[in-house]
Amino acid sequence: MVYRQYRQDKRAEFSEKIQDSDAENDTADEGRSTSKSSTVASASSAKQFTNIFFPVYVLVWGADWLQGPFIYVLYKDEKKLPEEIVARLFTTGFLAGAVSALFVGSLADRFGRKNACLAYCAITSLSCLSVLSNNISVLFAGRALGGLGTTLMYTVFEAWMVTEYNQRGLERTRLKLSSIFGRMITLSSVVAVLAGLVGQVFVSWTKTNCAPFVASICCLAPASFIIASKWSENFGDSGSNPKEKKDSLKLLLGVDKQVLTLGLTSCCFEGSMYLFIFFWSPALKSSHLLAHQHSALPFGIIFASFMGAMMLGSMLFTKILTDKRWMTCRELLQTVVVLASGSLLFTIFFRSEWITFWLFCLFELCVGMYFPAMGYQKGKVVGDGERAHIYGLLRIPFNIFVVVALSLTKEGDAYRETIFMTCSGLLLVVGAVVGVFLHD
Repeated sequence: MVYRQYRQDKRAEFSEKIQDSDAENDTADEGRSTSKSSTVASASSAKQFTNIFFPVYVLVWGADWLQGPFIYVLYKDEKKLPEEIVARLFTTGFLAGAVSALFVGSLADRFGRKNACLAYCAITSLSCLSVLSNNISVLFAGRALGGLGTTLMYTVFEAWMVTEYNQRGLERTRLKLSSIFGRMITLSSVVAVLAGLVGQVFVSWTKTNCAPFVASICCLAPASFIIASKWSENFGDSGSNPKEKKDSLKLLLGVDKQVLTLGLTSCCFEGSMYLFIFFWSPALKSSHLLAHQHSALPFGIIFASFMGAMMLGSMLFTKILTDKRWMTCRELLQTVVVLASGSLLFTIFFRSEWITFWLFCLFELCVGMYFPAMGYQKGKVVGDGERAHIYGLLRIPFNIFVVVALSLTKEGDAYRETIFMTCSGLLLVVGAVVGVFLHD
């Protein structure tokens, strides 16, 4: 009888263990099912995100790149404006960019980055239309709109993208922020190459450098449609105390050495890049004449070559930082600014047309690595709440730098060489500052 009772207790205990084991297996299966479902949902969200962001990015940058190779020759050669007037037109654009940087970002944070992106499309379209006029006042107004549009392009699209990425929780997926920045520059470079070639074809067909500007409007129209219909709106920290937010911005800009380092780097590198945009055409024309060549330079093809070099730079960024991890982002940024310094400096000592061309290609290679590296660093340092505002403020110093340089522009090679030497020296200083103050 005792033995029978003992056997019954053992069977009951064994049955309880079986039930507990089944319950644990059910819980584990449910957890795996939930995890798998969450992974699938995250992958779907990442795919949806890339499908609505990258087409707009390609169209917006395509519109910008279509204008780039032809704006100087449009003013200088087609409209027969003196070098000083051309410089003042460019200066107007950068001055408008510097002034608008004071408020564009904060307005975008307050009223929405999506609305700001739509405003960019409208403003840039008006700027493109202005080149159809020969009235000097209209041309200056168009450059002012262009400067405002450029500030919007470099702040609100990236601010919308990073905030949307964070809000969707995409850091938990295989879609990494550094890879997005690398892909952005690669796509931008591919589009730039195509834009240079297509722009050259349009100019050849129509016999006017205004044609690429009209084509830019045709790119901005579908971009506006996608933004309006597919994008969600995101804002800055609307719920925070305005005084606390203002104090935090003062603290961020006045004390944080990393933000100040990023500001200095942006000022010197991007300032040098925009001065390069103004001076590369006359520099190559001068080298062309020194080689006793009097034929017209194919600016669209040259521009496409530069953009091919920039695309190679963005691919190198992805390979170095994401795939191989040969160096940190800070080390890569430091290397890039030093290489850019050398590429500008050596153009002064080597006046050969081909050497100048390849040194300019090296500079564009550095540009291709700089922007994803800088975007990744800003994405880590700056918070979502004031992202567009800070990005806008970081553009003020380099706009002022470019305005001062262009306002002093003179005809001839001497001033251009002085600009390249000054930019080269400033980039060397930036390389040292990045190495000391920027953290990985």
